[in-house]
Amino acid sequence: MLSLALSQLHPDLQGAYALINNGGPKAKAWLKDKLDGKFIIPAIYQPASLIPLHIWQASPSTTNGNEQSHRNVNFDGINLTMQGGIMRGMQYD
Repeated sequence: MLSLALSQLHPDLQGAYALINNGGPKAKAWLKDKLDGKFIIPAIYQPASLIPLHIWQASPSTTNGNEQSHRNVNFDGINLTMQGGIMRGMQYD
């Protein structure tokens, strides 16, 4: 299995790392970046994450919904009074 984005234990995680590492200088640099980063592997590989499995599986696999909400919050708050902005923002909290 080549994918690192899993919600269960990878059958050969070290083998996958070795395969990527042997894929050339760009692949080696990519893997080093992912392994050196504190949050990257836990963000795509649930066993390395602190998020419980049932929550991981219930969450969408993309951030599109979160990005849309972020856009809506920023767009909806334009040209409002302070009180209007607070009242409008209550629906997002």
